[in-house]
Amino acid sequence: MHLRLIRTLTATLTLSVALFGALAFAQSADFDVASGKVVTSSRPAAESYPDGDGLKLTDGAYAFSWADMVGFEGTEPVTLTVDLGAVYDTISYVALKVMRSDGSAVGLPTAIVSVSEDGLLWEDLGLANVALEGVIANDTVGTLVWADEAWAGYGQFVRVELLPTSGWAMVAELQVGNGSIPVDRFPVGSVNAPTTAEAVNVSLGKSYSLQPAASEAYPDPDGTKLTDGSYAYAWGDMVGIADATFNPVVVIDLGEHVDGITRVAGLFMRSFASAVNLPYSILVSVSDDGENFQIVGLAAKTAPSPAMNELINSVYWQDLQEPVGGRYVKLQVRQRTGWLMLAEVVVQTGAADPEVQEAAE
Repeated sequence: MHLRLIRTLTATLTLSVALFGALAFAQSADFDVASGKVVTSSRPAAESYPDGDGLKLTDGAYAFSWADMVGFEGTEPVTLTVDLGAVYDTISYVALKVMRSDGSAVGLPTAIVSVSEDGLLWEDLGLANVALEGVIANDTVGTLVWADEAWAGYGQFVRVELLPTSGWAMVAELQVGNGSIPVDRFPVGSVNAPTTAEAVNVSLGKSYSLQPAASEAYPDPDGTKLTDGSYAYAWGDMVGIADATFNPVVVIDLGEHVDGITRVAGLFMRSFASAVNLPYSILVSVSDDGENFQIVGLAAKTAPSPAMNELINSVYWQDLQEPVGGRYVKLQVRQRTGWLMLAEVVVQTGAADPEVQEAAE
């Protein structure tokens, strides 16, 4: 009787595992929308690690093997774009299978994720900079992930802009997911509880640099407008930059090393009637010496959400569980065309407060 019970339980368990596996496979098949799609790159891959038909990054193969890799030499950014073949309304996941090999000068890139309906107009979603495995060990292939069901994208085209950090960036696979994210696709979560400390604007009154210089029509003669705590919807409160030839950069000097930075935001005017739009996003970095900066996040979310016209909108990055530290905070504004009108830059510690909220009806 005991033996029969064991056999019955074993059979039931085997069937359950098989059914679960089949269900997981079906969910994965529905979720993965880039599989077998062509990927194009903004600059050619190295001759030794090519992607002749554009399918190597979506073929499902990503072993720790040079033959499975598409390789890009040097630190010049490279953009990978995949046409999903149809519009998807809940693009919630983008992952890169990348090699790390310190001895071969193969480093982990930073990856900016964007989505587009037509391949022309893009919206930044975030950074694929968190490792699915927690840490990507040396001489392995690991997974850099952006995952956010609450901030899902809409479109047919997904673009990943790689910012290489060393001599080589070696990419084995590009994955795009639509819909609810399977549990095993989420990165290893933080063990830290969100901070409950009072929010503090540590950039208030601090000095900063701005490149390029502000327009003569909307100047910042004393270098104080962006940290004075004033960001009313008024032209006089704005620092204006018109048709800059490179992404504007603000570097705030907090005066000393500050731990526990949980939120960085730029507060911008949006006025379609005046040809003033929000930026795509802000690349956020920190440093202790003002020269060597570490990228920590992408400010792509807005408060209010969705962004509102004829209003000051906060474009922000926030992480209450994994705060960062540094003396200098750099905001590289990924601008759209036309005028950029910036009213304030804010660096917060603590629980973080939205700088702008939609007025109650």
